[in-house]
Amino acid sequence: MFLPTTQRRNPELIDAAVALHRDGVIEPDTYVIDRDAVARNAAALATAGREHDVDLWFVAKQYGRNPLVSATIAEHIGSATAIDHREAQTLLDVGVRLANLGHLVQIPVRRLPALLAADPGYVTVTDNENLRAVAAASSALGRTQRVFLKVRGAQNVTFPGQDGGFELDDIEGALALARGIDGAEIAGVTGFPCISFDESAQRPEPTETYPRVVEAARLLSSHGIDPLLSLPSHTSVSTIGQIADLGGHIGEPGHALTGTTPEHAVRDDLVEQPALVYVSEIAQLGSAPSVFGGGFYSRGHARRMVVHTDHGPRAATLHKAPAASIDYYRRFDWDEEGPQARIGDTAVMAFRTQIFVTRSQVAVVSGLGAGAPRLDGVFDPQGRRLR
Repeated sequence: MFLPTTQRRNPELIDAAVALHRDGVIEPDTYVIDRDAVARNAAALATAGREHDVDLWFVAKQYGRNPLVSATIAEHIGSATAIDHREAQTLLDVGVRLANLGHLVQIPVRRLPALLAADPGYVTVTDNENLRAVAAASSALGRTQRVFLKVRGAQNVTFPGQDGGFELDDIEGALALARGIDGAEIAGVTGFPCISFDESAQRPEPTETYPRVVEAARLLSSHGIDPLLSLPSHTSVSTIGQIADLGGHIGEPGHALTGTTPEHAVRDDLVEQPALVYVSEIAQLGSAPSVFGGGFYSRGHARRMVVHTDHGPRAATLHKAPAASIDYYRRFDWDEEGPQARIGDTAVMAFRTQIFVTRSQVAVVSGLGAGAPRLDGVFDPQGRRLR
């Protein structure tokens, strides 16, 4: 999905990844992240946020909650949205301020006291039961937690496993509940996704969830609240102005930090630079030519691959894998005749990631632009340092 643009815009990353694998420093099934490119991307996003008066809360799941990467981003974007309670802890461990908890995944009841004690800016709730739980835990700590109501998204754009939220008919009831209990006050509304890449238009556009969020905000306004609007996803330099034009106050950059939004697959002129590749190796070449798996993601759109043989690179196309498959291997076909490949040859890909749901390792590198590549560390997909 992103291999051609990475070859054009960050070939040094590919070279570094190949060298690390050939030297036996990293294993197959390893993502390699260019920390300097991430820093530049974060700085550009922060500048765009200031220009359009849109607050940015970064998301860490897609790059494996990596502590080095999170600390690098936090130098430019100081607050994060924690997708679940474990991500919240990894962010806290490296000193990142929690701007929002509970979106996309609600906080387990028994984890609320510890995480609310970290003084998050906001907590997103999807129903009255979670609103009560947040209020009770916050009140027990002697504080009042500001909350976002997550509006249930339009079903045609809601991803499987991410459904839930308040129906519009429930918004005023939630407000009445919050006003009748201690420990929580409603500060705004959100939904997911509010902006998404439109394949036919070939650009990010508001989804059918967006007007539902706007209507929820209108209902809150009619009761004297000046609500904040958080409008994820696809937050990037190219969409931050769009968020502002749509009335949004908050964006949540994730894939833009590594230059891997869907728009980056079709445009080379975007500000963010590709900052991530996936490294595997040829596992077998007989009846079913394959590379080792472990890091492929069902919505990653992994298609292009370049294999670095002893006699030069050779292009290949990956097979699509059904959702029911186990990610042991990924089949491929050579694009054309080329140098003879052998098992163990390095294979490089670049596609949309959710590293936190894989069994991959993550290698963080820096110094590529200065011609002095350095391995800063190797981590598991949850951000724990291995070496």
